[in-house]
Amino acid sequence: MNFLRIIRSAEWWEYKLPPLLAIGYATALKADGSLTAVIPHLLFLLFSLIIGAIYVSIINDITDIKVDAASNKKNRMAGVNPAIRWIFPAIPLLAGGLCAYHLYPDRLSIVLYLIPWISFSLYSIPPVRLKNRGIWGVFADACGSHVFTSLLMISSISFVTKQTMDWLWFISTGIWALCYGMRGILWHQFYDRKNDIQAKMNTYAVKVEPKDFRKKEVLIFIIEMLAIVIMLFSIQQVLAVAFLLLYLLVAFSRSKRLFYAPVLIIAPEGKPYHILMADFYQVFLPLSLLITAAITQPYAWIVLTVHFILFPQKTLTALKDLKPFLSRR
Repeated sequence: MNFLRIIRSAEWWEYKLPPLLAIGYATALKADGSLTAVIPHLLFLLFSLIIGAIYVSIINDITDIKVDAASNKKNRMAGVNPAIRWIFPAIPLLAGGLCAYHLYPDRLSIVLYLIPWISFSLYSIPPVRLKNRGIWGVFADACGSHVFTSLLMISSISFVTKQTMDWLWFISTGIWALCYGMRGILWHQFYDRKNDIQAKMNTYAVKVEPKDFRKKEVLIFIIEMLAIVIMLFSIQQVLAVAFLLLYLLVAFSRSKRLFYAPVLIIAPEGKPYHILMADFYQVFLPLSLLITAAITQPYAWIVLTVHFILFPQKTLTALKDLKPFLSRR
């Protein structure tokens, strides 16, 4: 059985990890120190988050076996002997406990690291199973995937660099992560809405007509944009703003040259689309911060190269989608 398929890495590797690393890079740069000096700790945080993502993927599949069967969806854990299924989540759970122990004595970071594990356990595992409890499932997923993990990057990097906590940066990042996380899980729920109705699920998207959600998705996006503006003001990195403009050119190229529908949350059926701002968080923001570091810190080019090797696909796709704009001006 393919390990990468079991942990569903294709669903989160290039989508959720680069934005978290960007928060870590930005926090390190705010300390006016060497980015390369905190790379060992950033690698540890990356490893600890990967362990958490593996746990989430596995328990989500295990607890969805019956639901997926009802809607004729493939489930990677359905073919695993029920007698040994518990081993799969137990291994990352044990590794996660060791990661939390390694964070001591940084108590805030320990709490921020453990909450997503609790959140996703409550999200997936009966009888609580917040996934099937409307808006509570949306908050549980957004907080587990984005809010507390983003805040963990800030608290832990601040701790190891001995910098005073920047509460404007901390709070604005939390608000941004909540909105972006809600957009992510709501996109998934509305995308799966028909299957979930067939399986008699009780997700938030099942209970809401897509046309009635338009104003809410705009409100979530506006709050997210206000938060990212405050974040960019807080880190005061000129190249990050320049790369935001570059991203807007990519978004324009996709919409006007490639005819992709710009989407906040609800995607059109049977049409190509792009989720607004996703590529800025996943590609342009982390790259802008690494290039900023590399300008004054020679060894940061190594970090930039490794980052690209680990997360190449989204960057290459963005550059490819920019080409029609540049060639038809």
